[in-house]
Amino acid sequence: MIVFGSGPAGSALGRKLAERHRVLLLERELPTNPPRSSEGWRIGESLPGAAAVLLRRQGLFDRFLADGHVERGASVSVWESPVPVWFDALRDPNGPGWHLDRVRFDAMLRNAARDVGVVFSAVSGRVQVLREGAQWYVRDDRAGRQYRARVVVDATGRSAALCRSLGLPRHAQDRLVCVHALLPAKEHDQDRCTRTSADVDGWWYSVRVPSGERVLAYHLDAGDPALRGLRSAQALLLHARRLPLLAPVLPESVSHISTQVRPAGSAVLNIADGVPGPGFYAVGDSVLAFDPLSSQGLFHALASAERAATAIAREFEGDLSAGQHYFLEMRHVQARYYKHLAATYARPVRYCDRPFWAQRRDQVDWMGTG
Repeated sequence: MIVFGSGPAGSALGRKLAERHRVLLLERELPTNPPRSSEGWRIGESLPGAAAVLLRRQGLFDRFLADGHVERGASVSVWESPVPVWFDALRDPNGPGWHLDRVRFDAMLRNAARDVGVVFSAVSGRVQVLREGAQWYVRDDRAGRQYRARVVVDATGRSAALCRSLGLPRHAQDRLVCVHALLPAKEHDQDRCTRTSADVDGWWYSVRVPSGERVLAYHLDAGDPALRGLRSAQALLLHARRLPLLAPVLPESVSHISTQVRPAGSAVLNIADGVPGPGFYAVGDSVLAFDPLSSQGLFHALASAERAATAIAREFEGDLSAGQHYFLEMRHVQARYYKHLAATYARPVRYCDRPFWAQRRDQVDWMGTG
């Protein structure tokens, strides 16, 4: 089996299958001297308590706990009205979940996959993927290598590189982007709440991560003229400090800190018209990239990897319809997700006439009923 992508979904899937099958995991070759911005941290640092079940099934829960991730505190949001609403996990049977050190979390999953025999191989450019009969052939011309497998899996994240190379349609809901920075925490800042706030032309969140620093993230349209000015961390900070929910926990100023901008809108693999038949799967963001508002992206990576592993095992046992059943399940996940996302974006009624909110209400409503 060949898995494209070495993120959480690909590594978790590889580990799940490697005890009974040979697994090759292809990953992009990193530059010799990567820019400093790619070394220190990764946004996407939340995992719900329900993920404990998936980590236990991987045999990784104790290893996960030993890595020093921080239990999530309460959440407070200014969303439906200007009045803050608090929520804690006391009534959640799965517990509060965790704020993650993403670099450490991703490394744990990669190392765990290696421990059970997953082979990692770097590719430096585009590869050719062809299907002949019941076999897939993957050619890396630059390295002069060719691989063959009965099953290929796209775990390349939002890029969905394998899906695109096979001509599979993918629908991006909108052009939502996240501009974010990792800020030093204020002196004596012990706040562990996740703070979320709707704004006139987007929405914010801020939380402290295990390093003790504070993430500040703003989600807005890629075409918003304000985006250019917010590429400065100081400008991002000043813009956030307008909001009563965020100002008390944010430093007054920062220097020598850069922001990062990444795509953040929902994107789905269009599987209504079918996929290339047996032997093809997509997991994690490749099959459904979540809006960060859902806080479900990492959980989905682990859950879809587990469901795909079950389907692939069945396919190896002769059930050629296993992939169809897997993608049907993913369609149900997509439908439930859009229903909840539509309801959430419709709630800040005080901003309902602003383009950011009106566009998402209309688009998500349409996609959720399509």
